[in-house]
Amino acid sequence: MKMAMNPPIFIGANSIATIGNRFFLIVEVEAKVPGVEIDPVFAVRITREQARRLRNAGVMRTVIQNTRPRPRPGFEVEFKGVLFANGRFFSVFDVENSTDTSVLVRISRERAQRLIRNGARRIPVIRRTF
Repeated sequence: MKMAMNPPIFIGANSIATIGNRFFLIVEVEAKVPGVEIDPVFAVRITREQARRLRNAGVMRTVIQNTRPRPRPGFEVEFKGVLFANGRFFSVFDVENSTDTSVLVRISRERAQRLIRNGARRIPVIRRTF
């Protein structure tokens, strides 16, 4: 059996989002082999203490902004879907340059519903903390 140089499944962008008074681990799971590229994003509700410890261990804070990131040379931007968290709505983007990060862009409920009607994925949220 031939061993793969890179693991076929790995964690891509990962960060901690503070949304209102709640914390979410935003994680991209990537599965890549020839002919297959699967890279969903999930949100996992975490406690304040878990967020603090993860940040102390080096996990970055999620970028939350009002405008969508723009691609430019050496800077790829991919729309991943719509996130509903703590009563708020976001477009989620995977931004890759020398790092792989998630960017949440604040949107209205109406914009979120329109994106989903037009085929955007809903970002799954695991709401019960571990």
